[in-house]
Amino acid sequence: MENFTYCSPEKLGRILQKEQNVYFIGIGGVSMSSLAEISYKAGYKTAGSDRTLSAITDTLQAEGITVYEGHDAKNCAGFTVFVYNAAIHEDNPEYKYAQDNGFYLIRRADYLGYAATFYKVSIGVAGTHGKSTSTAMLGEALTSAGLDPAVLNGAVMPKYGSPYKRGKKDCICFEACEYTDSFLSFFPSVAVVLNAEFDHADYFKTKERYIESFKKYISQSPSAVVNIDSPGAEKAAEGYTGRLITCAVRHPADVTAANLVFKDSYAEFDVIYKGSPYMHLSLSVGGMHNVCNALCCAAVCVMIGADPEKAAEGISSFTGVSRRFEYKLTYNGADIFDDYAHHPDEIKATLSVARQRVKGRLYVAYQPHTYSRTRDFYGEFLTSFKDCDEVIFCDIYAARETDTLGMSAQKLAVDVPNGTYKGGLDEVAAYLKSVLRKDDGAVIMGAGDIVKIFSRF
Repeated sequence: MENFTYCSPEKLGRILQKEQNVYFIGIGGVSMSSLAEISYKAGYKTAGSDRTLSAITDTLQAEGITVYEGHDAKNCAGFTVFVYNAAIHEDNPEYKYAQDNGFYLIRRADYLGYAATFYKVSIGVAGTHGKSTSTAMLGEALTSAGLDPAVLNGAVMPKYGSPYKRGKKDCICFEACEYTDSFLSFFPSVAVVLNAEFDHADYFKTKERYIESFKKYISQSPSAVVNIDSPGAEKAAEGYTGRLITCAVRHPADVTAANLVFKDSYAEFDVIYKGSPYMHLSLSVGGMHNVCNALCCAAVCVMIGADPEKAAEGISSFTGVSRRFEYKLTYNGADIFDDYAHHPDEIKATLSVARQRVKGRLYVAYQPHTYSRTRDFYGEFLTSFKDCDEVIFCDIYAARETDTLGMSAQKLAVDVPNGTYKGGLDEVAAYLKSVLRKDDGAVIMGAGDIVKIFSRF
C-alpha cells in the first residue's frame, strides 16, 4: 500500500472495490463531510475524526457515520484507506498510523475525482470567485428542471443545512477549487470556468502559471462553459477542442444577457442563446457578479439539455449560501452581514451590493487572511474598500504562517484612506457597537475566525 501524490479515479476505484472502507482525517470540513456522506451512501464502511465536533459532524453522526472528537491512532482500527485534506500533516497521529502501517493515504482532491465517477453527468464549477454561490445556484436550477443532482459545495447551503445535497438522479455538480491544482484531479464531464483572476500566489507564483492550470482543467473535459468577460478565463479556453459554450455580459458570446435592469442590486434580464430567447431571470441574489454566475448556470442548462423554463425558476428563487453577504442580525437598528470575501475583487463585489442595500453609513470589519496574501495583494487592498464609509481592520489571521514579511493590519489601516485599526475581535465588536445606528449596516468580512465576532453582539 502507498501514500499517493496523485491517485487516478480508476486506480482508487480498484482500491476501494477491494478494501470497502474509508476513514476521513478532518471529517468536519465542508468538502470532507460531503465526501463522507457519499461514501456511506455508496456502501463503504465510513468513519472519521476532527479536532472539534460541530453541527456538520452532528449531521454525519445522525446519518450513522462514526465521528471521533480529536485525532488519535486508536480511532483507526479496522480501516485501511485514509483520506486527508491540506490541513493534515505528517505529524497527525492518524496520518502517521496509516503511514506506519502501510495503508492507503489518499488526497481529498483525488477522492472527489473518484466520487464524481459515480455519476453519468458531472459538472465541476471552477473560478477564482463565485464557486460556492454558482455551484448552489446550478444545483437549484437542475433540481427545478427535474434532474435532482447531488450537490457537493464549498459552503453550507441554508436550504439543506449542509454543504451536501443528496441527489436521486445520475448527475452531480461540485465546486472545483484550483488551489494546489486540486481541480486537475476531477475530470468533470462539463468543466465550468466562472473567471480566472490571479490568486494563490504562494502556490502558482505567476499569473501565467495560474492561467495554464485553468487551461489544463478545461482540456481534461469533453465539454466546457466559460465566462469570456474574464480575460483570464477566455485565455484559458484558447485552443480548446471540445464542445464549448461561452457566456458574457460585456462581450459577444453564445449566452448573453438582454434587457438587463437592476432594482436594489437585484437584476432582471433575458438570457439569450445564439440570438434567441432562452429563459427569463429575476435574481434573488444581488450584484453584477451574480448576473455572470447566472449566465454560466444557464449555459450549463443549454449544454446538458435541461428544461429552460423550469431551470429559470430554480435560478430566480436562489437566495445564496452561507457567508456570502448573509444577513446575521440587527443591532441598534443596523443590519449586520457575514461575508467570506478575502480577495480584492471579492471585496469590491460584495461592497457594491452592500452599498445599494444600506441606507445609512456602511462599516466593514475586515480580517486580513495570512501575511503572504496581504503582501501579494497589498496594492489592490488599498482601493478595495471605497464603497464603505469605514473599514475596521483586526489583526491578520495567520493560519500556519509566522510574521516574517513585515505585514500588519496596522499598516493597512494607515494606508487605506478610510481605514481604522482596532486589533482583536473584542475591540472590533466594541467599536461597532459604539458607532452603529438605525439604518446603518456592517459587513463582517474575512476567511479566518472573524465569524466568532457575532457572539459579541
